[in-house]
Amino acid sequence: MNATDTAVPTAATEPRIHALDGLRGAASVAVVAFHVFLIVDLSELTSAGILATPLGLLVNGPGAVHVFFVLSGYVLAIALSRDEAPGRLARFYVRRVFRIHPAYMVAVLFAWVASSGYPLWNSRCGFHVPGALLPRALVFPSMAFGMLPVGWSLYVELAMSLVFPLLFLLARRLHPAAALAMAALLLIDFGPLTSFLRFALDFALGASLYLERERVARGMARLPAAGKGAVLVAAALLLEAPYALSALTGGQAGLERGHSPQTVVLMATGSVLLVVSSLHLGPLTRCFETPLARFFGRISYSLYLIHLTVLLVLRCRSGVVTRPSPLQGILLFAVTLAISTALAVLGQRFVEEPAIRAGRALIRAGEASLRRRRS
Repeated sequence: MNATDTAVPTAATEPRIHALDGLRGAASVAVVAFHVFLIVDLSELTSAGILATPLGLLVNGPGAVHVFFVLSGYVLAIALSRDEAPGRLARFYVRRVFRIHPAYMVAVLFAWVASSGYPLWNSRCGFHVPGALLPRALVFPSMAFGMLPVGWSLYVELAMSLVFPLLFLLARRLHPAAALAMAALLLIDFGPLTSFLRFALDFALGASLYLERERVARGMARLPAAGKGAVLVAAALLLEAPYALSALTGGQAGLERGHSPQTVVLMATGSVLLVVSSLHLGPLTRCFETPLARFFGRISYSLYLIHLTVLLVLRCRSGVVTRPSPLQGILLFAVTLAISTALAVLGQRFVEEPAIRAGRALIRAGEASLRRRRS
């Protein structure tokens, strides 16, 4: 059985969905391309034109992050569905912390060490902070005082994990529409400390897709090939829509003011449709199930964490910050991706996997201790 079949496994026997691994890998490469694209010497008109067209999908870093969030909602829903035993929330949080935080800490330390060797390191090239600030940067995922700009999304991932069980409970016990309604309310700006809640829509959509996976599979199976293609086209249009809407002002999908509610709605909806297409549109599914796509899926987290530091080191190694030409930008992307991929393989093997095992060991030790106390 492959990901395009209408028969969907139950939560207890859910296999790894290779197409979603491949989608995650493609999204991580798009983020690398996005950060290179930002520094390439292009006119504002050319840049806006690329971002507002289908070519923009290749460098749509913000859209790729929304794909990550939707996939997180889907995967976290699987985890909560599988674990029905008492204490499942504690296990959920332990697994989540060990999945995210150790790799984040290593990435911050790598960024700090890399930036310390460049006396001209500055806001155009990156940030280097005094060692005394490192403990604060390591406490909870963040941008680490500017040293790890991608860290904002890790803050969202871990902070959203705290409230995700409530969203999942609403979706499972009442209806997915209840979770989506709550997420829509959270689009309201309640202040900087709770700004992560605006991304609840992504996670709620991912959880809802998992809970309604059989119905979605049956619906996609009934669609003709043109209908399935239309779903993919709609996904692409929605992911690019914020750029198209802001092209006249030269903004970047509203991101110069943060992720606006409009941007979140458009990109979250486009992301969930892209996930649906990845699962049920045969050619796309097969593309994401290829060994190369799945390879990048396996290392996607470490690649996401490490690539921007690598890019900044490559850009600033001479001490002179210049904007590369488009041809130089392509070369810079290739070199950045190659080096980052090699480091990500090491990160996945020697940081991520041991951290996951450590989390599982802690859960087993805690449960063993509880059994001894009860006996």
